[in-house]
Amino acid sequence: MDITKTPLSFYGSYMALAFQENGEALKTGLFLNSLRGKSRSHMNVLKLIPTVSGAPVDYEYIADYNQITIRLSGGEIFICFDSDSRIVIKGTGEKVGLLLDTQPVYNFEYNYLLGKKGSEYCIVNSYKNLTKFMIFCPRGSVSLNQDVYMDSRGSTNKAENQSAIEISPVAESGFLCVIEDLPTHGGKPAEREYSFGQSFENSRKAFQNYCSKLPEVPEKYRDTQINAAYINWSSVVKPEGYLKRDTMFVSNNYFLGTWSWDHCFNAIALADVDPQLAWDQMAVLFDYQDELGQIPGSLSDSTIRWNFAKPPVHGWTYAKMMEKMDFTTGQLETIYHQIENQVQFYLTYKDSNEDGIPEYHHGNDSGQDNSTVFRNANIIDSPDLTAFLIKDMDMLATVAEKLGKSEEKFFWEQESKRLTALFCSYFLVDDLPAARVMSTGEVIKSESFLPLMSLLIADKLPVSARNKMVETITGCKYTTNWGIASEAVDSGLYQDDAYWRGAIWAPTTLILIDALERCGEKEAALSVSEKYCELVHLNGFAENFNALTGEGLRDPSFTWTASAFIYLAAKVQQARA
Repeated sequence: MDITKTPLSFYGSYMALAFQENGEALKTGLFLNSLRGKSRSHMNVLKLIPTVSGAPVDYEYIADYNQITIRLSGGEIFICFDSDSRIVIKGTGEKVGLLLDTQPVYNFEYNYLLGKKGSEYCIVNSYKNLTKFMIFCPRGSVSLNQDVYMDSRGSTNKAENQSAIEISPVAESGFLCVIEDLPTHGGKPAEREYSFGQSFENSRKAFQNYCSKLPEVPEKYRDTQINAAYINWSSVVKPEGYLKRDTMFVSNNYFLGTWSWDHCFNAIALADVDPQLAWDQMAVLFDYQDELGQIPGSLSDSTIRWNFAKPPVHGWTYAKMMEKMDFTTGQLETIYHQIENQVQFYLTYKDSNEDGIPEYHHGNDSGQDNSTVFRNANIIDSPDLTAFLIKDMDMLATVAEKLGKSEEKFFWEQESKRLTALFCSYFLVDDLPAARVMSTGEVIKSESFLPLMSLLIADKLPVSARNKMVETITGCKYTTNWGIASEAVDSGLYQDDAYWRGAIWAPTTLILIDALERCGEKEAALSVSEKYCELVHLNGFAENFNALTGEGLRDPSFTWTASAFIYLAAKVQQARA
């Protein structure tokens, strides 16, 4: 495993270990990072520096899903998770030790040495990321020392502090060290036995158990599927702060939280792997649905953001999940009220001119932040938004029927037809959907595929429109050897690496594949599925991909990319079996 891209972590943990390379000696090396949302601006907690006789030495490392092995002259150091709150480090070899550099930034952070002589422990007050950690050596002849220099200016500004912990074996027995996450103020080492071998075995079994539930995929993709599963498994954090459930973060690299459409694609992939975890991924944001019907734009243990709404793909998502898992009556009631309130939010508060067409107030609300549709900073009537609400209404009708609510079923069927008719009269221009400026109704000239996301309701549209939309999205303007580009590749505004101005993305790929299937275009859907699987198999789990070369872009380890692969590789297996 490449821990420069995918950090070593553990299900439920707010800690991750990553090797960072940024050209600056102080910031290059193996680091313990904090995954709490409040740490996002400065994730580094500790730099782990192998030593011999107390002096830093060069080393090599290898990593897999459960362990990092550091090799240096005279010995080895092994690192693994003991649980979601503890990391165990074992050193072997004469005079092999470890320096834990806390790299303080502000005066309010330092490590302090506590405990009785012979059983000392340190607590690291890492103010730069508002976290605390406890360091102790549970057994063996080990010297735990504090190396601190405090800048005396007492300022909130950056200071010239130094703060490190030295772990040195007194004899040739090596050392055993534990790093424990402290979610609040302090703690003491638990009186228990620690065994590196047992910790490693527990970690291995935990991940192996998760993998045992994965769906069957083509043999060539099995290793890639395991990589995808690890990204997802290790990105789950336990309930803490604002998070009321086990929550899969977007990434352990830069995106410490869950966003209000990212969680949908993770839930779809989990539906037949871990139904309870799938349910929790959807519920974690709906836990905060407000009286207007909006859910937060993003959520972490320590942040909740209402600035953007994200597209309402949630009804469609629940419908996809129902294909893979059974919902209880209580869950169906919950879903019904969630989506009913969300639909009313869009029809009421996202339709400021009250023309019956909901609006995007900013690109971020669409999920396609900088799509060329939004380049002139207008308030936009976008076909995809109306299409998502139509799918929400269809799901409400389906759930109403399951709950025996015949009047509600009829109501939502009629609402879906009404909004579909409005879609056709307002958005279709020469049989293709076009976004419009809300204030004037002017058609926006753009070759973004944002309007084409409405292919999701093409089975409800006139045949001529359906055929033209399918022909457009599957043609060479959008579909490359690697998948579907977010901006037509022959557009004057296309860029290889400009977020939603050309790159291939996991969520929209999954939506368009489902849309093609609904239009009866099974082979086209399968072709795009295979392109996506091959893209990820060869180029990793990046946030997005260069549409022409397949190169992975931005964050190198993204959960919705992994989730889409798990889901689509299983579909390819079923289709080609």
